[in-house]
Amino acid sequence: MTAAMTFVQKAMARAANLSFVQPGQFIDAQPDRALSHDNTAAIARIFHQLGQEKVRYPERLVIVLDHAVPAPNARHAANHAEIRRFVGEQGIRHFFDVGRGICHQVLGEEALILPGQLLVGADSHSTHAGWLGALAAGIGRTEMAAVWATGRLWLRVPESIRFDLVGQLRPGVTDKDLGLWLLARLGQAGANYRALEFGGPGLHTLSLQSRMVIPNLMAEAGVKNAWLEPDEAVFAWLADRLAARSERSADAWQAHLAAFALYPDPEASYLARITVDLAQIEPVVACPHSPARGRPLAAVAGTPIDQAFIGTCTNGRLEDLAAAAAALRDEQGRVRSVASGTRLIVIPASQEVLQGALRAGYIDTFVQAGAMIGTPGCGPCMGNHLGVPADGEVVLSTGNRNFRGRMGNARSEVYLAGPAVVAASAVAGVICDPNAGRRERRPQSMPQIEWPEWTFTASAAAATPELLPAGDFHPTGRVWKYGDNVNTDVIFPGKYTYALTDAADWPAHALEDLDPSFARQVQAGDVIVAGDNWGCGSSREQAVVALKLAGIHAIIAKSFARIYFRNCINQGLLPIVCPAAVAALRAGDAIAIDREAALIHTPHGSFRFPALPPSLGAILDAGGLLSALI
Repeated sequence: MTAAMTFVQKAMARAANLSFVQPGQFIDAQPDRALSHDNTAAIARIFHQLGQEKVRYPERLVIVLDHAVPAPNARHAANHAEIRRFVGEQGIRHFFDVGRGICHQVLGEEALILPGQLLVGADSHSTHAGWLGALAAGIGRTEMAAVWATGRLWLRVPESIRFDLVGQLRPGVTDKDLGLWLLARLGQAGANYRALEFGGPGLHTLSLQSRMVIPNLMAEAGVKNAWLEPDEAVFAWLADRLAARSERSADAWQAHLAAFALYPDPEASYLARITVDLAQIEPVVACPHSPARGRPLAAVAGTPIDQAFIGTCTNGRLEDLAAAAAALRDEQGRVRSVASGTRLIVIPASQEVLQGALRAGYIDTFVQAGAMIGTPGCGPCMGNHLGVPADGEVVLSTGNRNFRGRMGNARSEVYLAGPAVVAASAVAGVICDPNAGRRERRPQSMPQIEWPEWTFTASAAAATPELLPAGDFHPTGRVWKYGDNVNTDVIFPGKYTYALTDAADWPAHALEDLDPSFARQVQAGDVIVAGDNWGCGSSREQAVVALKLAGIHAIIAKSFARIYFRNCINQGLLPIVCPAAVAALRAGDAIAIDREAALIHTPHGSFRFPALPPSLGAILDAGGLLSALI
């Protein structure tokens, strides 16, 4: 009999056609779905570099245009046109053009990913599909091109953390508060390269729409995936959609989905198992510049805001718009106007949501209040268009990410909250509690629920590095030193993601929002030395390629964000996990790295680092995944 397995072990074993896998094991998996969006044109160009003409399994691809819709300029329009041509040439039938909605929302509405299946997406928030009981993980663009070409991908089996939810959320407390509270407890790196499981009776008290928020937000803790235990409500929701486009009945689909779903064994082993009483959660707002900087709503009430934004893949659903519309009305049901000097933007997550909001009268309420309504899509979330803030402005958003520069301006501030809080704050002109006068005074400190600790170990670091005496060495570069949680929005600002398509232009913008001197002074052979969770945030590959093209030879960090670590390997840029070297090195220090001997030579001594597995070393030796596949 095989040993007990968690959900992620079972799902990865199924994807690799194995009877058993264990944490730390590298597998060759076959995804059921491969998701991409506006980055599809770039992926197609990489794909053709592999010498491939036809995608191996076009029926598995899902492509949604959502990040910059409608096209804000000629560059974006050309990108969209290129994608449409590729879709037609390849016969990709799961294609959704501008206006259909955000890829993560559309994927569920179209029932294109099912419980127990494996989804990989060229977007960091692909974890979203975990609400359907699927294994869903974000990957980089080059990896996606490899999936198109081969139908397969290397994956590491992660360790798991289990959350058992009990009780119920109190009135006025939402799924967004739960997600932000969890992030505040986990931190930006607290679940890096981990798999999260959510189950227990409390989970099943949450509406289906509110469940979507949890795995979406958990991407901000660095997870590989976040799985929610599927129940009959999930099966019925999917079955109705599947039956509408097939000859099989909804009852037959529901039985099929229940049989195919995967659940962890009762004896499965976890890094930690945590019980969360939903009744203890309070309203939370995440403060700049991290989604993990959660504070009680009462502690930030009164903060002036210039712009309020309701939408995104986190909180742009019908249930969210209903809560926001209700918050815009007074006790007599009259619509209140957005405060003078404050702007309110509302963008539904999908066309289906927009249609529902029109039927329910929510759109009329928003317009009466003075809000602007946008085309279903990502809107201003990543700073492309439709609401970029000015210098010094403060934004309150229902989004999932508020890194510096995230919405297109590094000199603005973004707070995160739930839809009702954002709507009520737009009317007040300051952050406020929409239920302040209807309940007891809220605390100004975060609720503390019993929380067992676990040891975080980066994926590539299994042993404590050994310090050897300093000796003579020939320096090959110098050190650039940075801190913890440096995210991809400051390594390569999101506003350039689709505006700059020529990789030769990327190094000039590397780290410009963190260290303007870097792009001017970096030299070939230099090394970046960083703290914990280097490269958190978006999956954008440019944040690796820009550094490599600038001349960076390697990145030494206490730990890496999961997708960034993968992107380094797949782009042929050496990632080294060595906390001892990070502690010793200073900016400007001379340095040399001997990868074969697994040694970092510095004026402070030589540090031994854990060698990469042979399979990953082979990709680095080839200069990256693309070269390894050619």
